[in-house]
Amino acid sequence: LISSEAVGLPREGNMEVEFEPPRVGLQNTNNTCYMNSFIQSLFLTNRFLWRIFSFQLKLKDNPSKVDREDHEFGTTLVQLLQRQMAKMSLTKHKHTDIWEMLQSFPPVYRSGEQQDVTETIRFIFDKLGSFDQPLIREVFGGELAEKVKCRVCGTVKSRMETFTDLVLAVPSEEQVMRTRILPTTQALLEERLKFESLDADCLVHCDTCQSNQQAGKWCEIVSPPQHLCICLNRFTFNMEKMDFTKEKTPVRVDGVLKIGPYEYTLYMVIVHTGKDATSGHYYAVGRRAEHQDEAWFTMDDSQIKSADLSLLSGAPTEKMK
Repeated sequence: LISSEAVGLPREGNMEVEFEPPRVGLQNTNNTCYMNSFIQSLFLTNRFLWRIFSFQLKLKDNPSKVDREDHEFGTTLVQLLQRQMAKMSLTKHKHTDIWEMLQSFPPVYRSGEQQDVTETIRFIFDKLGSFDQPLIREVFGGELAEKVKCRVCGTVKSRMETFTDLVLAVPSEEQVMRTRILPTTQALLEERLKFESLDADCLVHCDTCQSNQQAGKWCEIVSPPQHLCICLNRFTFNMEKMDFTKEKTPVRVDGVLKIGPYEYTLYMVIVHTGKDATSGHYYAVGRRAEHQDEAWFTMDDSQIKSADLSLLSGAPTEKMK
C-alpha cells in the first residue's frame, strides 16, 4: 500500500504543529507487523494527527442496532488511537507496542494470524465513519465517477462513488517479460482510469436506445483526496490450486503521481514480503508527510533505521534482463 500527499490542494493555514520524524518502533506482538506498519503510516500523516485528538464520532440519525454497535466500537477506537499516537509522540523508549489497542479489536486481530493490511485499513476507516464523517473524509476521502458510454448513440451514464483507496492491478511477470516495459505506479493508475471497450457479449442497457448495446467504460476522479492511498493488487485466484497466488512483478514506485493538475508526493510505502496473503511479513518505508527534505526510514516492527530506497525503483530481476 502506497500513500502520497497532494500538492496544490487547499490546506489549513492555521495549523503549525510540528511533528518529529519516525522516532519509535512498535513491537511485533503475535504477528502484528501488518497493524504496526499501518499505525506508523497514520503517525506520519500530519493531517490525521491534527484531527484525531479533537475528533468525535457522531451517531447516525435514526440508528439501527448495528449503527449503535458500530458507533460504540468507533468511539472506543478513536480513544485508543488518541492514546496510541500520544504514546508514540511522548515515549522516551526506542519502541513501544499496540497490544493495549488491540484488546478492543475483534478476536481475529489478536489470534496470531496475519491479516491483510488493505482489509485492515478499510476496517478501521469504516469504523471511524469512512466518508460519512470528517476525520477520514478530509484526509483520505475522494470521489470518482464510473462512466459508461453507449457506442451506438454516444449517451454517457455516470455513477458517483466515494473512495479512501484505489486498487491498481499488477500485470503478471510473463506480461512484463513479453513487453519488456517495467510497470510504474503512474502507468498503473492511468490504466485503472482509461477508457476500455467492453466485450461484444457484455452488452449494457442504454436508456436512449431503449435496448442493450455495446459500450465502453472509464473512470474519472472528480474530487481528489488530500492523501491518496493506492494498493497494488498482486494476488490473483488460481483455479487449479483453489488458492490465491502472488504476482512477483517488479513495479517502480514513482516519487510523484499526477492526477490532472494535481501532484501527489510520496511519503509512505507498506511492503509485503512473502509468497501469499496469509504469510510473510509487512514493514513500512517512509518519512513524515509535508517534510519533503526529510530522510527516509524503514520501520520494521521495533526497528527504525535509515531506508534503502532502491526497493522502490522496481529494478528488474535477472530473468527480466
